Amino acid sequence: MYGTATEDDGIVRSNPFLGVRIPPPPEEDEDEVEEKAKALSREELGWLLAALPDEHRLFFEFLTHSGLRISEAAGLRWEHVDISRRRLRVREQVYRGKRKKLKSKTGKRDLPLSPRMADRLLAHRASTYEGEKASVFPSEGKLRKTKDGFAFPFDSKALAREVLIPTRQALGLDWVTFHTFRHTCASMLFARGRNIKQVGDWLGHADPAFTLRTYVHLLDAGVGDADFFDDEIAAQGNARATRGPKKAASPSTIEPVNLAA
Repeated sequence: MYGTATEDDGIVRSNPFLGVRIPPPPEEDEDEVEEKAKALSREELGWLLAALPDEHRLFFEFLTHSGLRISEAAGLRWEHVDISRRRLRVREQVYRGKRKKLKSKTGKRDLPLSPRMADRLLAHRASTYEGEKASVFPSEGKLRKTKDGFAFPFDSKALAREVLIPTRQALGLDWVTFHTFRHTCASMLFARGRNIKQVGDWLGHADPAFTLRTYVHLLDAGVGDADFFDDEIAAQGNARATRGPKKAASPSTIEPVNLAA
């Protein structure tokens, strides 16, 4: 606005904002597009998981359970998984083939594991474990030397091309991506009564407003019924009757009923 007023219209002599640049958006959610998130229904999720090859089904179950970004799931090492305590520590990511620390404090989080998922990971560990520094979900392929030794590099493009895309096409679910499982996790959390702040913390969002804008359409629509007001008012009346006034109160001394109590 000031640039136009100064350079084009000559209304003002100088531009006080000359050289000022709008800062880029926070990095923590740069891999997430703020748009209407689409989650799988419970029926669609069941179809998809059942159709996946046996050797890859656990990975997609884990994405749904944890809500991790694909880069975070790729960065998961066995040292980050405490099966006995059923806890998962999200600490690293693999982005464009390079392992690095998470870009934000909110991305660094601890998540619970269900008993079934803990058992599934324990069985997976027994057949794939190559040390605490090894990836929980290594890709098949050629070993690559890393600073921690040798490891299978995680190749999300190959996993999508060879596993996810053929499966989704066979079911007519062409819109499904890795991020869809993250959205499905969010929808399940909301269905179980988790609030915006809790879901945002679970997904590693820095701003609850981002969580709300992304998932508001997954929340229950409408204002609901008003039946609970009867119970609240009745409870207030019962409490006052139990206490009872020591003497009759005049209209000027009657206390208002606190409906918010």
